[in-house]
Amino acid sequence: MFRYAEVLLNFAEPKAELGTLTNQEWALTIGALRARGGITGGLSIKPIVSDPYLVTNYFPNISDPTILEIRRERGIELSLEGFRFSDILRWRRGELMERPWNGFHVPALNVPMDLNEDGILDVAFYQGTRPTPAVSGVKYVDVSPRIGTAVNSQLLKNGTSGELIWMNEIPRKWNERNYLYPIPLNDLQRNPKLLQNPGWN
Repeated sequence: MFRYAEVLLNFAEPKAELGTLTNQEWALTIGALRARGGITGGLSIKPIVSDPYLVTNYFPNISDPTILEIRRERGIELSLEGFRFSDILRWRRGELMERPWNGFHVPALNVPMDLNEDGILDVAFYQGTRPTPAVSGVKYVDVSPRIGTAVNSQLLKNGTSGELIWMNEIPRKWNERNYLYPIPLNDLQRNPKLLQNPGWN
């Protein structure tokens, strides 16, 4: 089973890579996804200007604004659905795996936030002692540098505000061999003419 949004993205991406995606196809794919999400601009015509943030931070070798926007749309639409690693492999951007895991901006501690703008407060960040009284329905997250004797995996970039960052204590190093999966040992034993993929010996 495929989610329809994935089908639209899977259609738009190769067409854009081949340089054959039309404005009509953009409107029926990326435009349709954005319209469903409440976006009002850029629904019917492909972009003509590349987002400098995407170029600088993620895709320095891509100048085509349509390809950049489709890659952005995949990241947003398919978030937490298990596609990102495969996308990064396909785009040969494994070094992105070495970057810090940054989340949304937290303006201040102890202030409940409405993340999805539905009028209901969702989460608040604090350090040390959980604020009281607690707001009903709000998830409280401790972003102290240490919780007890353990290093905390969730911190704010500026200490008491800024982007939420995760697991910076874990070293991240991309290895070129990760672009290919290892050939299973059973397959190598069955066919001695097979060679293991580079780096997996």
